Amino acid sequence: MKDFLGASHNDFFSIVDAAKVISLEQVVIAYERAKRLIENSEKIKRPESAFLMLMSGEKQISKAQEEIGITSSTKSILAVYTDQEDLMEFEHLCNGNLHSESKIPIIEREVKYDNLIFSRMAKIELSI
Repeated sequence: MKDFLGASHNDFFSIVDAAKVISLEQVVIAYERAKRLIENSEKIKRPESAFLMLMSGEKQISKAQEEIGITSSTKSILAVYTDQEDLMEFEHLCNGNLHSESKIPIIEREVKYDNLIFSRMAKIELSI
């Protein structure tokens, strides 16, 4: 699975630990900013790397993966993708162990986290 997540895809594909996601806005804004960073920065080569850094607020990709990525204790994941074929390939690699839900498993967000999340995203953008 790690090889798949580290490989190139048809378009954008990332997996995060759903329990660590604060809001849908966090996901959407991190995705939009990651795409913009790729277009305007030579430091970042893959939008998935920028996405994880923005989602976690960590400047190093390894720390970002530890913060928001999947681990052995992950119980639910959130796939963020733009190409259905990438998702189908990922599902195939999971050998039937992946059960999708129609709802996004994000608890009702608390506005108090907005300032923290989005200020951390801004710091990452400025550092790239």
